[in-house]
Amino acid sequence: MPVEFQFDFDRTLSAIVYLASKDLPELTKAKICKLLFFADKLHLVKYGRVITGDRYCAIPYGPIPSRILNLLNAVIGQDPREEQAAKMSAALELDRHYEHPRFRATQSFDATKLSQSDLMALDQVIANYGKMGFGELKAITHSTFPYKKAWIEKPEGTNAADMNFEEFFEDDSDAIAGAREAMLEDDELRKTFPVR
Repeated sequence: MPVEFQFDFDRTLSAIVYLASKDLPELTKAKICKLLFFADKLHLVKYGRVITGDRYCAIPYGPIPSRILNLLNAVIGQDPREEQAAKMSAALELDRHYEHPRFRATQSFDATKLSQSDLMALDQVIANYGKMGFGELKAITHSTFPYKKAWIEKPEGTNAADMNFEEFFEDDSDAIAGAREAMLEDDELRKTFPVR
């Protein structure tokens, strides 16, 4: 059974607000999804866990965090029925002057929700990819091993496939020895002793 993490809305919201407070150019929902993919991947291969806990899917535009994409879509669509989207809307503002609305933070990120290693990963991703446009980010994410493997192996006739966290470690020079094993051990413990 593939490795799964528990989606952490508070940590995710803090990570998105952190990104949205950095004056990154063209910070659309697609760019947020790409930057979070890089941050989750970097944190996973170094520390054995992701920041957001979201599940990643391979779609034609590259890897996307599925729950986060749904929340960002709800924010853009101003859907008040989704409680987490309403909280996200309160922390972000949208510039709707563009075909793809751009996000800015309206409040400070909650530093108590992000660890020092979370912030390190986010800062490294901002430094490496923050100034890039969607086309560049799409090309880079399409070249990653976990995306390529999921896309090649997707069920015939579908436009999406789940990505496996185990494959985030393949062909990654940032991977630290023991991080994959720690991830697998923690996953086994979560499945054996689920939180009630």
